[in-house]
Amino acid sequence: MGMISMSRSRNHADIFCDARGIATITIRDAGPLNILSKSTMADLTMALNAVAVDSALRAVVLRSGNNEAFVAGADIREMADLDATGATEFITHLYDLCEAARNCPVPVIARLSGWCLGGGLQLAASCDIRLASTTARFGMPEVRIGMASMIHAALIPKLAGDTQARWLLLTGETISAVDALQCGLVTKVVACAELDKAVESTIGAIVSCGPASVRTQKALLRAWQTAPIDDAISDTIPMFAKAYETGEPQHFLRRFLAERSIKRESRS
Repeated sequence: MGMISMSRSRNHADIFCDARGIATITIRDAGPLNILSKSTMADLTMALNAVAVDSALRAVVLRSGNNEAFVAGADIREMADLDATGATEFITHLYDLCEAARNCPVPVIARLSGWCLGGGLQLAASCDIRLASTTARFGMPEVRIGMASMIHAALIPKLAGDTQARWLLLTGETISAVDALQCGLVTKVVACAELDKAVESTIGAIVSCGPASVRTQKALLRAWQTAPIDDAISDTIPMFAKAYETGEPQHFLRRFLAERSIKRESRS
């Protein structure tokens, strides 16, 4: 059974699923800058996990309800009075949220406008595709408030390279969307007015592909992050054969050949 159009809300997460199998999760009621409190992180984690179990899901869009910020960081008011036990609980909420994005079986697209700082940048880094507006600003300011950037900040050197990661993590300074694009931290940068169009174009590209092949590809990308290169290469041999058991390669290849034949005939 395919995913049906539906909407539902948690306190801090609106979920809308369309007939194509696209789930849009919008951060809500977290202030104009979408600050990550424990309750906000818990609601977003539950939202991601709730849509992830639907076999008809094709992609997830994670976004803010405004263009002022994607997420401007974790809730420093909550953090200011933590003890060691409370700090463990707090950082675990952020860990669970980022892991929910990383482990979602389909592509997760981060729609980034305005501020994307600290825990917000860790969440964006945990997504598969990061589409940013020219107004977006990126930073990891934790060192400025007495702590190092941890957990999914470990993804930033892999995305942005060692030089830019050291600048972000050791200075707490912010960079522009253009700088983020140049170093590989984001996938694409467009004008704010074109951001939703860029999201929709990306969705269109994903849904034109085979659903099973996209899920397999995301799983492989996740595995390749830690697998030795020889294993990453050789372990996919049986997976290639297994793909044919789904019938998806045959369907797409035959359709491609039929369309090519029609184009040739039209030119003759």
